[in-house]
Amino acid sequence: MAEHSKISQEELEALLPQYEVSPQKMSRVEKRIRNRCYAIVVIWILRIIFVAFYPEFHLVTRAETKLLTPETVDYLLLVRISLLIIGASIYLTSFLYNRYFRTVNVVALIIVCCIIWSDMEVYILSSVGDLSIPSLGMIMIRFIPLTLLFLNYLDVRK
Repeated sequence: MAEHSKISQEELEALLPQYEVSPQKMSRVEKRIRNRCYAIVVIWILRIIFVAFYPEFHLVTRAETKLLTPETVDYLLLVRISLLIIGASIYLTSFLYNRYFRTVNVVALIIVCCIIWSDMEVYILSSVGDLSIPSLGMIMIRFIPLTLLFLNYLDVRK
């Protein structure tokens, strides 16, 4: 199709700027983005392992009362692992093939922000003063991948 088109490459890039990141820009930021992706995956895997094997530290108040029942934690863990696998697959495929990576970056940020916000709204804000130190640590660990995704977004948008 490109052979039959009278549109120059520059015009095509101007028409579809979200399709791919320019090769020059991608070569400059590719290593940083790849390292951040590794860090995000490692942090999420460690968090999944921690929640799976030590559910007693997941959102527990100082009075040793759990905010979530074990069944709820298991269900949330299953749903979120499924979302994580699907989302990570799309994100990494988009990154490796440099197709719609800008758009996928924004979508990933929105999804992670929505998940964190829903947790804040439903579970955390109701008892933020009574949460134990491990529970607060688990909450803070959620913001590290969000920060790394945001840095990826900034690198791609520059």
